[in-house]
Amino acid sequence: MKVELDLSFLEELLTSIGPSGFENEATKVWKKAAEEFADEVWEDTNGNVYAQLNPGKGGKLLLDGHIDEIGLIVTDVDEKGFVYVQGLGGWDPQVLVGQRVRFLGKKGEVIGVVGRKAAHLLKEEDQKRAVRVEDLWVDLGADSREEALSYVEVGTVGVLSAPLRYLHGRRIVSKALDNRIGAFVVLEALRHLRDAGVQAEVAAVASTQEEVSGAGALAAAFRLRPKQAIVVDVTHCTRIPGVEKKTAGQAELGKGPDLSVGPYLHPELVRRLRAIAEREGIPYTVSVESSHTRTNADAIALSREGVPTAVVSIPNRYMHSPSEMVDLGDVEHAVRLLALYGLELTEIEGRR
Repeated sequence: MKVELDLSFLEELLTSIGPSGFENEATKVWKKAAEEFADEVWEDTNGNVYAQLNPGKGGKLLLDGHIDEIGLIVTDVDEKGFVYVQGLGGWDPQVLVGQRVRFLGKKGEVIGVVGRKAAHLLKEEDQKRAVRVEDLWVDLGADSREEALSYVEVGTVGVLSAPLRYLHGRRIVSKALDNRIGAFVVLEALRHLRDAGVQAEVAAVASTQEEVSGAGALAAAFRLRPKQAIVVDVTHCTRIPGVEKKTAGQAELGKGPDLSVGPYLHPELVRRLRAIAEREGIPYTVSVESSHTRTNADAIALSREGVPTAVVSIPNRYMHSPSEMVDLGDVEHAVRLLALYGLELTEIEGRR
């Protein structure tokens, strides 16, 4: 099976705004792409978007990729017009200093700058202390509380403003690869399954709120009652300075998708994925999750009476930053692996 990625779809998906719980702009992009080929496309009250092939045929496979990204939410505006925020998802506050923010404001997008005292003005003890979100503010260029409140309000959400870039043609840098790339992979796999004439019932879901709760995946699994599920997320690329592979795993950019093994993950499903990869010459690495996976697999595997679940991850450098980086070759291999698995879908019984 030859895989050709729809990069225009990927670019539109990555540049949209969609922090946890406020994913509408991103899900509209995903839904529009799904409607071009899927048999059924719909949304639910959690904001999840579903695309399905061959409804009612049986042997249902769920492909899940969460579409939310980490973001910021306004908590207060002071008398001088400075805006205070908290994180939606897990931020390293050091990353935020000096960044630009795109807010979904009252009248459209609003740009702000994350401010902190300049190094020249910090006391020595403050220079040595790690930055906290409470030490930061966002400057909209407003001169008063009233002016700032004409642009945003308490509860307004935003994301970092960072352009998408290609590095040497095969690597892509974006603010939202965690986990728009997973949402992209599952829909691309579904499209390739359609083109290959898949006979099984397969559904892809762009699930919401993973960065804060996993509620979207929990609702999707409950609704669909899948027989099997594959979750596509990102994992830390361990080929960077200072990272120990013996504890962090072997995932590297350009070495293929990473397959997780661990107690939450069904060993037979993982074995089948590995067998397909080895037979078809698809490169992959393996990482261990000794407890929960910290992905949507944790919710899906425990849905109803339990769902055999696997995690396929795209290695990602600089996770939860405005400059996340993945290799498009790894993305292509992940799409191909999922599509081939769907074409050969057979039931899994028990846990062997």
